[in-house]
Amino acid sequence: MDEHEIARRASSLPRRFADRVPPRTAEIIELMNGGGEYGEMTAELAASLAEHQAPVTAAERDELLELLDAMGMPTDPIGKLNVLP
Repeated sequence: MDEHEIARRASSLPRRFADRVPPRTAEIIELMNGGGEYGEMTAELAASLAEHQAPVTAAERDELLELLDAMGMPTDPIGKLNVLP
């Protein structure tokens, strides 16, 4: 995955997950997105989803994992996500 694909995919995350994270986290994630801090943004999103046990699909989990891995970010929160059956 090249940097343009990472940016394209990561930039859609704040809108898609805004209703599953606390409002303050959604605001922080949107600011990171606007600043192009896609790695930090994706890590913060995954950590918040895991902490609050917000439901995610297996496809969403896999996408978050793929993005974090492609950016060299820690993937620890992925194993703590509340993945829907």
